Amino acid sequence: MRQNILLALLATLLWAVETQAQTFSHKEVYDQDFEFTEGIYLSKDDFKNNLPIEKSRISSNLDPNDLSYFEQLMQNKTISIYDKLGNEVQLEVSKIFGFCNNGSVYISCNGSFEKIGIIGSICHLMGTKTVYHSTPSPYLGYGRYYGYSPMYQNVSSKEYQQYLYDFESGKMLEYNADNLKTLLMADPAIHDEYANLSKKKQKAQLYYYMRQYNQKHPLYIPVYE
Repeated sequence: MRQNILLALLATLLWAVETQAQTFSHKEVYDQDFEFTEGIYLSKDDFKNNLPIEKSRISSNLDPNDLSYFEQLMQNKTISIYDKLGNEVQLEVSKIFGFCNNGSVYISCNGSFEKIGIIGSICHLMGTKTVYHSTPSPYLGYGRYYGYSPMYQNVSSKEYQQYLYDFESGKMLEYNADNLKTLLMADPAIHDEYANLSKKKQKAQLYYYMRQYNQKHPLYIPVYE
Protein backbone atom coordinates (compact mmCIF):
# COMPACT_ATOMS: atom_id res chain seq x y z
CA MET A 1 0.00 0.00 0.00
CA ARG A 2 2.77 2.41 1.00
CA GLN A 3 4.66 1.55 -2.17
CA ASN A 4 1.62 2.36 -4.33
CA ILE A 5 1.22 5.75 -2.63
CA LEU A 6 4.90 6.55 -3.17
CA LEU A 7 4.69 5.55 -6.82
CA ALA A 8 1.62 7.71 -7.36
CA LEU A 9 3.34 10.66 -5.66
CA LEU A 10 6.46 10.13 -7.77
CA ALA A 11 4.40 10.07 -10.96
CA THR A 12 2.67 13.30 -9.97
CA LEU A 13 5.95 15.07 -9.21
CA LEU A 14 7.63 13.89 -12.39
CA TRP A 15 4.64 14.91 -14.46
CA ALA A 16 4.59 18.34 -12.82
CA VAL A 17 8.24 18.88 -13.74
CA GLU A 18 7.63 17.81 -17.31
CA THR A 19 4.56 19.99 -17.86
CA GLN A 20 6.52 23.04 -16.74
CA ALA A 21 8.60 22.58 -19.87
CA GLN A 22 5.58 23.12 -22.10
CA THR A 23 5.41 26.58 -23.60
CA PHE A 24 2.53 28.68 -22.38
CA SER A 25 0.88 30.50 -25.27
CA HIS A 26 -2.12 32.43 -23.96
CA LYS A 27 -5.42 32.12 -22.14
CA GLU A 28 -8.74 31.78 -23.91
CA VAL A 29 -12.18 32.60 -22.57
CA TYR A 30 -14.06 29.34 -22.21
CA ASP A 31 -17.13 28.93 -24.40
CA GLN A 32 -18.91 26.01 -26.07
CA ASP A 33 -16.37 25.97 -28.90
CA PHE A 34 -13.37 25.61 -26.59
CA GLU A 35 -11.84 22.13 -26.49
CA PHE A 36 -9.83 20.96 -23.51
CA THR A 37 -6.76 18.87 -24.28
CA GLU A 38 -7.55 15.15 -24.17
CA GLY A 39 -5.96 13.12 -21.42
CA ILE A 40 -6.01 12.20 -17.75
CA TYR A 41 -6.15 14.69 -14.89
CA LEU A 42 -4.25 13.63 -11.80
CA SER A 43 -5.62 16.59 -9.85
CA LYS A 44 -8.07 19.49 -10.06
CA ASP A 45 -5.16 21.76 -10.94
CA ASP A 46 -4.46 19.70 -14.07
CA PHE A 47 -8.04 20.38 -15.12
CA LYS A 48 -7.82 24.09 -14.27
CA ASN A 49 -4.52 24.45 -16.14
CA ASN A 50 -5.56 22.30 -19.11
CA LEU A 51 -2.55 20.04 -18.56
CA PRO A 52 -3.61 16.39 -18.67
CA ILE A 53 -1.45 13.33 -19.24
CA GLU A 54 -1.97 12.81 -22.95
CA LYS A 55 -2.50 9.50 -24.75
CA SER A 56 1.11 9.35 -25.91
CA ARG A 57 2.19 8.99 -22.26
CA ILE A 58 -0.23 6.18 -21.45
CA SER A 59 0.79 2.53 -21.71
CA SER A 60 -2.18 0.37 -22.66
CA ASN A 61 -3.25 -2.41 -25.02
CA LEU A 62 -6.46 -0.52 -25.77
CA ASP A 63 -6.97 1.16 -29.13
CA PRO A 64 -6.25 4.90 -28.54
CA ASN A 65 -8.48 5.75 -31.51
CA ASP A 66 -11.51 4.09 -29.91
CA LEU A 67 -14.06 6.73 -28.89
CA SER A 68 -14.50 4.94 -25.56
CA TYR A 69 -10.74 4.65 -24.91
CA PHE A 70 -10.71 6.58 -21.63
CA GLU A 71 -13.92 5.00 -20.34
CA GLN A 72 -12.37 1.56 -20.90
CA LEU A 73 -9.11 2.68 -19.33
CA MET A 74 -10.86 3.83 -16.17
CA GLN A 75 -12.49 0.43 -15.67
CA ASN A 76 -9.11 -0.92 -14.54
CA LYS A 77 -7.78 -0.70 -11.00
CA THR A 78 -4.49 0.75 -12.18
CA ILE A 79 -3.11 2.33 -15.34
CA SER A 80 0.46 2.79 -16.52
CA ILE A 81 2.03 6.04 -17.71
CA TYR A 82 5.51 6.98 -18.85
CA ASP A 83 7.38 9.65 -16.93
CA LYS A 84 9.77 12.10 -18.63
CA LEU A 85 12.61 9.57 -18.30
CA GLY A 86 10.62 6.90 -20.11
CA ASN A 87 10.00 4.85 -16.97
CA GLU A 88 6.65 3.13 -16.64
CA VAL A 89 4.75 4.11 -13.47
CA GLN A 90 1.57 2.58 -12.08
CA LEU A 91 -1.31 4.84 -10.98
CA GLU A 92 -4.41 3.81 -9.04
CA VAL A 93 -7.56 4.76 -10.94
CA SER A 94 -9.29 5.56 -7.63
CA LYS A 95 -6.76 8.37 -7.09
CA ILE A 96 -7.31 9.96 -10.51
CA PHE A 97 -9.25 13.23 -10.57
CA GLY A 98 -10.75 12.87 -14.04
CA PHE A 99 -10.16 12.89 -17.77
CA CYS A 100 -11.08 14.65 -20.99
CA ASN A 101 -12.40 12.62 -23.92
CA ASN A 102 -13.65 14.01 -27.24
CA GLY A 103 -13.93 17.49 -25.75
CA SER A 104 -16.02 16.33 -22.76
CA VAL A 105 -14.66 16.47 -19.21
CA TYR A 106 -15.39 13.73 -16.66
CA ILE A 107 -14.47 14.01 -12.98
CA SER A 108 -14.53 11.59 -10.09
CA CYS A 109 -17.78 11.69 -8.12
CA ASN A 110 -18.74 9.10 -5.50
CA GLY A 111 -16.60 6.37 -7.01
CA SER A 112 -17.38 6.92 -10.69
CA PHE A 113 -16.47 9.39 -13.41
CA GLU A 114 -19.28 11.74 -14.35
CA LYS A 115 -19.49 14.14 -17.28
CA ILE A 116 -19.59 17.86 -16.48
CA GLY A 117 -22.67 19.05 -18.34
CA ILE A 118 -22.04 22.76 -17.79
CA ILE A 119 -18.49 24.06 -17.44
CA GLY A 120 -18.04 27.46 -15.84
CA SER A 121 -16.89 29.10 -12.62
CA ILE A 122 -19.72 27.04 -11.15
CA CYS A 123 -20.00 23.73 -12.97
CA HIS A 124 -23.02 21.44 -13.05
CA LEU A 125 -23.07 17.67 -13.42
CA MET A 126 -25.28 14.65 -12.89
CA GLY A 127 -24.05 11.87 -10.66
CA THR A 128 -25.32 9.30 -8.19
CA LYS A 129 -25.28 8.96 -4.44
CA THR A 130 -25.74 5.96 -2.17
CA VAL A 131 -28.89 6.04 -0.05
CA TYR A 132 -29.40 3.73 2.93
CA HIS A 133 -32.77 2.72 4.31
CA SER A 134 -34.22 -0.02 6.50
CA THR A 135 -36.57 -2.67 5.18
CA PRO A 136 -38.27 -5.60 6.93
CA SER A 137 -36.35 -8.84 6.56
CA PRO A 138 -38.07 -12.19 5.95
CA TYR A 139 -36.96 -13.31 9.40
CA LEU A 140 -38.58 -12.61 12.76
CA GLY A 141 -36.84 -11.41 15.87
CA TYR A 142 -38.00 -11.86 19.43
CA GLY A 143 -39.23 -8.70 21.17
CA ARG A 144 -38.90 -8.61 24.95
CA TYR A 145 -42.37 -7.24 25.54
CA TYR A 146 -44.28 -8.00 22.37
CA GLY A 147 -43.12 -11.46 21.42
CA TYR A 148 -41.93 -12.06 17.87
CA SER A 149 -41.61 -8.99 15.65
CA PRO A 150 -40.14 -8.29 12.19
CA MET A 151 -36.39 -7.76 11.96
CA TYR A 152 -35.04 -4.95 9.79
CA GLN A 153 -32.02 -4.85 7.55
CA ASN A 154 -30.15 -1.92 6.05
CA VAL A 155 -30.35 -1.78 2.27
CA SER A 156 -28.44 0.60 0.01
CA SER A 157 -29.41 1.88 -3.41
CA LYS A 158 -28.08 4.36 -5.96
CA GLU A 159 -30.05 7.49 -6.72
CA TYR A 160 -29.42 10.19 -9.30
CA GLN A 161 -28.18 13.45 -7.84
CA GLN A 162 -27.29 16.82 -9.35
CA TYR A 163 -24.07 18.46 -8.20
CA LEU A 164 -22.40 21.86 -8.24
CA TYR A 165 -18.64 21.92 -8.72
CA ASP A 166 -16.58 25.01 -7.88
CA PHE A 167 -13.97 25.30 -10.63
CA GLU A 168 -11.57 27.33 -8.49
CA SER A 169 -11.63 25.42 -5.20
CA GLY A 170 -12.61 21.96 -6.44
CA LYS A 171 -15.49 21.69 -3.96
CA MET A 172 -18.29 19.30 -4.93
CA LEU A 173 -21.69 20.21 -3.46
CA GLU A 174 -25.20 18.88 -3.88
CA TYR A 175 -27.38 20.96 -6.20
CA ASN A 176 -29.58 23.01 -3.90
CA ALA A 177 -30.25 26.64 -3.00
CA ASP A 178 -28.19 26.71 0.20
CA ASN A 179 -25.09 25.38 -1.53
CA LEU A 180 -25.51 27.77 -4.45
CA LYS A 181 -25.73 30.69 -2.02
CA THR A 182 -22.42 29.57 -0.54
CA LEU A 183 -20.76 29.65 -3.96
CA LEU A 184 -22.38 32.96 -4.89
CA MET A 185 -20.78 34.68 -1.90
CA ALA A 186 -17.79 35.47 -4.12
CA ASP A 187 -20.10 38.00 -5.82
CA PRO A 188 -22.06 39.89 -3.12
CA ALA A 189 -24.43 41.56 -5.61
CA ILE A 190 -25.62 38.30 -7.17
CA HIS A 191 -25.59 36.54 -3.80
CA ASP A 192 -27.76 39.14 -2.07
CA GLU A 193 -30.22 39.30 -4.95
CA TYR A 194 -30.64 35.53 -4.87
CA ALA A 195 -30.71 35.31 -1.06
CA ASN A 196 -33.53 37.87 -0.88
CA LEU A 197 -35.82 35.68 -2.96
CA SER A 198 -38.39 33.46 -1.25
CA LYS A 199 -37.41 29.83 -0.68
CA LYS A 200 -39.76 28.79 -3.47
CA LYS A 201 -38.23 31.24 -5.96
CA GLN A 202 -34.69 30.30 -4.90
CA LYS A 203 -35.42 26.70 -5.79
CA ALA A 204 -37.13 27.63 -9.06
CA GLN A 205 -34.36 30.03 -10.17
CA LEU A 206 -31.33 28.09 -8.97
CA TYR A 207 -30.21 27.26 -12.50
CA TYR A 208 -30.78 30.84 -13.71
CA TYR A 209 -28.57 32.39 -11.02
CA MET A 210 -25.86 29.81 -11.58
CA ARG A 211 -25.78 30.84 -15.25
CA GLN A 212 -25.85 34.52 -14.31
CA TYR A 213 -22.79 34.04 -12.13
CA ASN A 214 -20.95 32.15 -14.86
CA GLN A 215 -21.66 34.85 -17.42
CA LYS A 216 -20.30 37.54 -15.10
CA HIS A 217 -17.26 35.43 -14.12
CA PRO A 218 -16.02 33.67 -17.27
CA LEU A 219 -13.23 31.12 -17.19
CA TYR A 220 -9.86 31.84 -18.78
CA ILE A 221 -8.23 28.56 -19.77
CA PRO A 222 -4.47 28.28 -20.49
CA VAL A 223 -3.45 27.15 -23.98
CA TYR A 224 0.02 25.77 -24.77
CA GLU A 225 2.18 25.41 -27.86
